[in-house]
Parts: sequence; structure tokens; C-alpha cells
Amino acid sequence: MKQPDKLTAYYFRAALQTDTLYLDNQMQRLLYHASQNGIAAFALYADNGYNGLNFDRPAFSLMQQDMRNGRLEKIIVASLDRISRNCLDVIAFADCAAGLGVSIEAINGDHAALDCSRQLYAALAAKGGERR
Repeated sequence: MKQPDKLTAYYFRAALQTDTLYLDNQMQRLLYHASQNGIAAFALYADNGYNGLNFDRPAFSLMQQDMRNGRLEKIIVASLDRISRNCLDVIAFADCAAGLGVSIEAINGDHAALDCSRQLYAALAAKGGERR
């Protein structure tokens, strides 16, 4: 039996439930990205009314579970702050995803800063370890 193809996950969220226009705007941008890039096998994960201060969000948790279960090949967001407002959390999540073979992409291009941020935090951590 053929293994099903892995999906591209499109994740979006808005902190305020009343901000449905912002949520709809994100969804439209992500759907446009899918159509422009020929991505037909995708899943939408949306959290409405959840802030980016932690990962305690229903759709985000479901997406993480799908990632751990090997269903996803890529996660695409409008910008990295949709994953978290904390840069260290974004880096940790991206590292976890990479360890599972899942890449992270932001359609605004800020995912390119992930490698630079990883290097900076690694250098700072190494420098901090030298002082002890």
C-alpha cells in the first residue's frame, strides 16, 4: 500500500477573536502562496483568539502532533511571529521541526533570519559558558 504524501502545513493565528479580518488576510495570503507554488496537498491550522506568548494553542498543538507523526514536510506561516512572539521559542521550534525533517518557511521571508539567529544565540551561549 502506497504511503500518503506528506502535507504542507499552513499555520495562522490572531490574538483577538474580534480580529477576524487579520485572520482572513493571513489565510488568503497562505492560500495564494499554495496556488502560486503548486501546493495541492496542504492542511490549514488556525488559532483564533490565542496570543503568541506560548504554544498552548489547539491548532498549533494539533500541527505539532501531525509533525511528530510524520504527516508534514513543511510548515508555512505569514511571518515567524505567528509561531511565537519569543525568538528563542521560534528557534527551538524550528530546531525540533528540522530534527523531524520538517522545514519552516515564512512568506514574508523572515525565515532566512533563523540561521543567523541560531548562530548568534549559539555564540552568546558559548561566550556565557566561558565566564563560568
